[in-house]
Amino acid sequence: MPARRWTTALPTAALTALSFVALAPAATAFFPPMVPPAPTEPVAPPPFDPPVQPPVIVVPPVTPPPVVTDPCPPPPAVATPEPATLVGGLLGLAAAAGYRAVRRKKGATSER
Repeated sequence: MPARRWTTALPTAALTALSFVALAPAATAFFPPMVPPAPTEPVAPPPFDPPVQPPVIVVPPVTPPPVVTDPCPPPPAVATPEPATLVGGLLGLAAAAGYRAVRRKKGATSER
């Protein structure tokens, strides 16, 4: 068994090494060389301008909106089950009836 293992491991290792050697230059295309940033010259600060005074804005008083009450009361809550709940219940009842029928059939055949 060990000789069989080496006959498959050596070609696999050789092909892996060959692919790394052959494809390594292509992998450098994903990583371009680092270029140092260009030297920057100092920039003189802009001349000082005095701040501009914003104009005064007068806001008129706001009147609150009128209170409106709803004359109709909300409708009563209805407790209707979801359709999936009904389907799940019916499937459960069908499974229980099938289980009972199988047990009844097994009991009738074992008594004969």
